[in-house]
Amino acid sequence: MKSKLILLIALFVPMLLLLTIQPGYGQAAIEATPAATVEVAATMDFVPTDCGILAGAIAIDPLIPRAIGAWPVWLSVPNGDDRETKGILYVPNRHNFTDASLPGWWVTKAGWFVSKSYSGEVRVRGFNVADDSPIYFASGAAELSDTMILNPEQPGGFVTGLERFAFFPTHMWVAHAGCYRLEAAWDGGLWQQIIAVGNIE
Repeated sequence: MKSKLILLIALFVPMLLLLTIQPGYGQAAIEATPAATVEVAATMDFVPTDCGILAGAIAIDPLIPRAIGAWPVWLSVPNGDDRETKGILYVPNRHNFTDASLPGWWVTKAGWFVSKSYSGEVRVRGFNVADDSPIYFASGAAELSDTMILNPEQPGGFVTGLERFAFFPTHMWVAHAGCYRLEAAWDGGLWQQIIAVGNIE
């Protein structure tokens, strides 16, 4: 009886492994992204007023009068209101253009700047503090991603007269208005900033 049980186990276990372990097939078939589980707003709501203390915008160059962040990377926040100097990212309530991989998502243009005194890569990401929905980025020839890599030796664009910073014109997509946490990480450092994202018209 004992030998029959051992024989049965010896036959059953390999069959179970064959059924449950299929190298490559599971990963290749699944293409789920965070965007697939995020509820996308039908309209872009106004910038929220309950995000707490927002990042303060500062002038890092005469050509960049409002930016948030810290050395070596900043985000310019040209939010359309000269009176407002807080970390507000303006997203219009209209679809100026779309991306097939993010149907219905809302996009705005922004500029990222990395100090040329820094050598290396900076990784940028962002997410909604209420539901963890990501910000998606596209800069230059880079593919749309929830993590953007900036290298000051390979800028995405140029600004005449801007000598100390590498410029990265960027499209940023969000699913809805809200309070978002931006994070920039580089070799040996990290900053995080809270910004309010939405329409201000």
